[in-house]
Amino acid sequence: MARLTLSNWYGIAALNDCIDSSGASDVKVAAALDYSPQTIANWKKGTGQPSVGDIRELFTRFGKGSREEREEQILYVQEVIRTKKADRKGLEFDPRFNAILLEMGERHYNYSFTWEPDRVPGPLQNDAFHFKILQALEGTTDEVSQFGRNFKVRRAKGLRSRCEPFKLYFAIGEAALLWLRHLEAGDRREQLDLLREWNSLLSCEIRIMAHPHTFHSNFQLFLPAKSPAAGPAFVFTEIRDRTWCIEEPERVKLYHDPIEPNWHRATPLEEYLDAERDRLA
Repeated sequence: MARLTLSNWYGIAALNDCIDSSGASDVKVAAALDYSPQTIANWKKGTGQPSVGDIRELFTRFGKGSREEREEQILYVQEVIRTKKADRKGLEFDPRFNAILLEMGERHYNYSFTWEPDRVPGPLQNDAFHFKILQALEGTTDEVSQFGRNFKVRRAKGLRSRCEPFKLYFAIGEAALLWLRHLEAGDRREQLDLLREWNSLLSCEIRIMAHPHTFHSNFQLFLPAKSPAAGPAFVFTEIRDRTWCIEEPERVKLYHDPIEPNWHRATPLEEYLDAERDRLA
């Protein structure tokens, strides 16, 4: 059996999310779209293929979120279907689709490891870190910055709303916390308290890398870890001018292999904050 590609997994997962979040049964969806319940069940399993028109009708009738969010979902699922129908090797991911795959990975995969060398990871940021540090640093407009903040908040809510067991590991470079010195004391305390709050969750562990390591650029690794709703293992990474979602097993392994030795070189969050409390106060 051929390996499920990341883009094809996204098409199946997005369709399932749409139907499940609506609370509609396969029978109700089938009646609305004039298909049999078995056809809808086949779409949800990936053994059947809806048309691009079916996707528009499905997400218009049963999708959640704003009109713009539904249109975005329709666009990418339709592209997955067109790519599969044309038997092309794969969908060329654009930066926004890569970001959506990142969010979908956080929603459905049971293991995630994040390496962020110089900033607090997106879902763990408070408003001050996003707007007062990153917006000023990156020079984005208020509109672009607010769009980015909304996406991070949505990711954080998605992670916190998960019920099944999963694990999040964050290795954060010490340089990320040095930015906090540019915030007012109240904003700085709020960000540190938010990190502590995430670290207290059973699903989450945060460590600070203040020692030499063999990581390179930032990345987030996703492994299915027996999640029935997950797709293939993949890595999200980015540089200044583009992002990637890497799914080739031999390349994913290059990111996975350094995690364990470097994780042991990092300092648990509370231990680090206790040692550096005067500097971060």
